[in-house]
Amino acid sequence: MLRVCRRIIEVEPVEFQDFIQLGEQEPRLRFLLIGGWAVAAHGHTRPTHDVDFMVSRADRETWTQRVEDAGLTRFAAQDQFAQYTQPDGDGFDLMFVSPETFEKMWPASVDADFNGVSARVPCLDHLIALKLHALKQALPHRTSKDMEDVELMIQRNEVNLRSERYEELFLKHGTREIYDTFLRLC
Repeated sequence: MLRVCRRIIEVEPVEFQDFIQLGEQEPRLRFLLIGGWAVAAHGHTRPTHDVDFMVSRADRETWTQRVEDAGLTRFAAQDQFAQYTQPDGDGFDLMFVSPETFEKMWPASVDADFNGVSARVPCLDHLIALKLHALKQALPHRTSKDMEDVELMIQRNEVNLRSERYEELFLKHGTREIYDTFLRLC
């Protein structure tokens, strides 16, 4: 009787610093850390179960290959997003933007330290704009989290919402209703 033994290979989950290292491989790929980690860099720490990068659409193929080589499995993909999962670790999302958009955001981005791991995050105004764009989509699973993120970033960074600059930002990336709501909240 022939016995076949199946060897189980345990794979370590990809951790936060490993995701950051994906961009550091040669050739280096620029990215902006967005989502919950970026919100934390701007003063509002909240639980998050994934790591989100904004990358240039021009680098999509290279990012896709690196993420899959790291052992993550893609479970959703659209023109602007790809979402990955792993058995025992955080998820990973890539947001693809035009090279022009990425090049506008990169120079204004800031370095942030996450327990000894450095990554660039969008400046406060750009991160608020991203959140406003998400709020404008009115996705039920995101609205309350994005509202809270914007509200607390505004409060913790002492943003003057009544300034012309912020009114313009809210109206460009959100709506009048969203802007008026935040005026009442903050």
